[in-house]
Amino acid sequence: MNLTNTTRIMDVRGLEELPDSVHYVFGIVFMLFNIVATSGNSLVLYVFFKSKKLRSAIYFLVMALCLGDFLMSSVGLTMLSIASFYTYWVLGDWACTAYGTLMTFLGLLQITLLAVIAVTRYIFVIHRNTVGPLTAKFITALCTLYALGFALAPLFGWSKFVVEPIGTSCGPNWVGIEWEDVSYNMSLFLLCFLAPLTFILFSYIMIFVTIKKKRIQKKNETYEIHVSTTILIMIVAFLGSWTPYACMALYIVITKDNQINLVLSALPLVLAKCAPMWNPYIYFMRDNKFNQECRKFVPILSRVGLWRINPGEQDGIMSLNNSISKRTSTYV
Repeated sequence: MNLTNTTRIMDVRGLEELPDSVHYVFGIVFMLFNIVATSGNSLVLYVFFKSKKLRSAIYFLVMALCLGDFLMSSVGLTMLSIASFYTYWVLGDWACTAYGTLMTFLGLLQITLLAVIAVTRYIFVIHRNTVGPLTAKFITALCTLYALGFALAPLFGWSKFVVEPIGTSCGPNWVGIEWEDVSYNMSLFLLCFLAPLTFILFSYIMIFVTIKKKRIQKKNETYEIHVSTTILIMIVAFLGSWTPYACMALYIVITKDNQINLVLSALPLVLAKCAPMWNPYIYFMRDNKFNQECRKFVPILSRVGLWRINPGEQDGIMSLNNSISKRTSTYV
C-alpha cells in the first residue's frame, strides 16, 4: 500500500493524518518497547528451556505467555516501528493482513492463557487439585486453536484487516458497517475479551475470599498468597495495557463515530503495544524458584538485587513442594 492509498483511507474516515514528528516519536517508543520486551522474554525462554526444575504446569503456561510476548515484540513491534519511521504503512497489503492476523492471534492467545492460569489457580486454592504438565500442554493447544480460529477468520471472508486510523498499524475493521464486520467485532469483544475477563474475575474473587477465610493450611498460606498475587499482577498488567484499546474499539463499533481525535485514538494503541514487556520482569521480581534458576544459568544476573529469596518464602516453597510431591502431582 502506498502513501496515496493510505491517505485515501484516512480521508474516507474523516481523520487528519498525524504529524510526521508524532510518528517519529511513536517509532522510537515502539523500538524501545521492542528492545525491552524482546530481551526480557528471550532471557525468560532461555532459562525455561535450560532448567529441568521449571517443567511444572504453571511454568509451562507462563512460558507460552512469554513466547507469545516474544513474537509480538520481535515481529510485530519491528513492523510497527518501520511503518512509524516511514509515517505510513509502507509494507503493503499482504503485510497488513499478516500483521493484523499475527497481532490479533497473539493478543487473543494471551488473554485466553491468562484466563486458564486464573482458573487453574482457582482449582488449586479452592479444591486443592492440581494440573499436570501434559494437561497444561493440551490446554495450551486448545487456547492456541481458539485464538487462531478468530485470527484467521478474516482471511476467509468474516470481516477483514485494514490500516488503522493512526496510519501505521493494521487491525480489524472496527468502523465497518457490513454485517460481517459488526458480527466479527462483537464476537471478539464478547467471546475473546469479556468471557475470559469474567473467568479471571470470578477465579480471583473466589481465591482471595478463600485466602481471607484462611481455608489454606497455615504453613502454605504465605506462598499461596505470593503466587496468586504474582499471577494477578500479570493479569492486571495485561488488562491495563489492552482495555483502553478494547473500549475504544467497542465505542467505534457501537457508535460508528469516526471523528475521534487522532492523537487520542492513537494512545490506546501505543499503550497496547507495551503489553509484551510486563510478564518477564514481573517474574524476574517475584518468582523465587525462577530467580534461583536465573542465578544458575545466567550467573551475571546474580549481582542484581532482585535475585534474593526471603527465607520465610523459601520455607513456604519447600513445604508446598513436599506436600505436592506426596500427592505425585505437579503444582500449578
